[in-house]
Amino acid sequence: MKGLAKKSVAVFVSALMICLLFALAGCSSQSTTNNNSSNSTKSDTMASRTIVDDAGRTVTIPGVGALTKVYYTGAPGEIMCFTLAPELAGGTTMQYTAAELAYLPASTGSLPYLGTLSGGGQLNPEAIIAQGIQVIFSVTLDTPTDSDKTSADDLQAQTNIPVVVINGALDSLGNSYRELGSYLGKESQAEVLASYCEKTLSAVDAAVATIPSSQKLVVYYAEGSEGLQTEPVTSTHFSAFTRAGAIDAATQVGAGSAKGMSSVSLEQVIAWNPDVIIAWDDVVRGGADETIRTSANWSSIKAVQTGRVYTMPNVPFSWCDRPPSVNRILGIQWLASTLYPDYYKIDMLQVTKDFYATFYHATITDDQAKAILGNSYTG
Repeated sequence: MKGLAKKSVAVFVSALMICLLFALAGCSSQSTTNNNSSNSTKSDTMASRTIVDDAGRTVTIPGVGALTKVYYTGAPGEIMCFTLAPELAGGTTMQYTAAELAYLPASTGSLPYLGTLSGGGQLNPEAIIAQGIQVIFSVTLDTPTDSDKTSADDLQAQTNIPVVVINGALDSLGNSYRELGSYLGKESQAEVLASYCEKTLSAVDAAVATIPSSQKLVVYYAEGSEGLQTEPVTSTHFSAFTRAGAIDAATQVGAGSAKGMSSVSLEQVIAWNPDVIIAWDDVVRGGADETIRTSANWSSIKAVQTGRVYTMPNVPFSWCDRPPSVNRILGIQWLASTLYPDYYKIDMLQVTKDFYATFYHATITDDQAKAILGNSYTG
């Protein structure tokens, strides 16, 4: 009888263990909810999950395995998503030129234009819905505000598509990439890009900190077809220049404005007499770089006389501004090395090739890199 009792207990324990195992297996198959996107796990391959975005909004988005099409409220979001997962692009916020498309995946040219909120534009909600977009990313230029939160809520209500706000400020790019990587199922690649951004900013900051104030250069950023629009130092569109150690020639223009493109007169630029002029090119951007270099009207300015009028590289995206996305990380390196080659010493040709391969999925030759760098490349 004792042996029979022992066998009964053993059978009962075994049955209990099996039940527990099945129960645990059932629990592990449930969909995961993440309150912090950086803690995403492989269980996110389920149909949906809930995250908290950078505006503090709770949003339910498709799991990685269910996500096939994304869109964006503007170019900053488009570029960040493109660097991680170009295959998920459901449309474009930009209308590309042939010169820009030459450095982008072939499929980019066939993407439908669905509108943008950048530059005061408008989205096309009906077209976004018809295209089957599953998530819309709103990448801000600074820490998300209440206005950003409200805009995201309104767009989400209008389209019934989840809208995720991401902090696109320069110093937040590393963490933002990690968040975006978790949403798109690109954690490993996101870490590569995040680390690149953080290491680059740290290296530039360290170099700029060693430049004596007396050697800081006054820079005029020449925008527009005549070169007579510019960015005040308060503008987010001048942030790459400031980070690279430039002193804004237009310190008193449009003070308090974050939008920039402020109009100035040639007489004002002559009075500022900048050490360096960074100009839009006259081919891709419709700028005034050649006019500034060759016109007698500009000839009295120090930057023109010393040959320090540089054309901003523009393909596939402008390096420093408009759009102000992760492309600025390359632009900051270019500005720092161009303005202060004795303090920030890098091989700009190799940096360009590496950045295009790492961020833009494009393998470019030395000759292509030299052409992109233009007159700022000195060999």
